[in-house]
Amino acid sequence: MALDRDRMRADVADALGEPPEQISDTDDLLDRGLDSIRLMGLVERWRETGVEVGFIDLAEEPTLEAWSRLLARS
Repeated sequence: MALDRDRMRADVADALGEPPEQISDTDDLLDRGLDSIRLMGLVERWRETGVEVGFIDLAEEPTLEAWSRLLARS
C-alpha cells in the first residue's frame, strides 16, 4: 500500500486512538498527543513500506499537509 495522505492519516489516527476523520491536514499532531515514541513508531512503520523518512523531518513540521509535501519531494 502506498503512503499517501489517507494512509498517513489512518496511521496517525491509529497511534492516537482517534477516528481518522477527526484529524485534519493542518492539525499540529504533537499538540494532538503524538509524542516522540508514537512518532518514532510511525517512522519505523513507514520505513518498512520502503519510504525513507526521518524522525527530525517529521517533528519539525508535524502536520499531514507538511508530511505530504516532504514525502512528495523524496
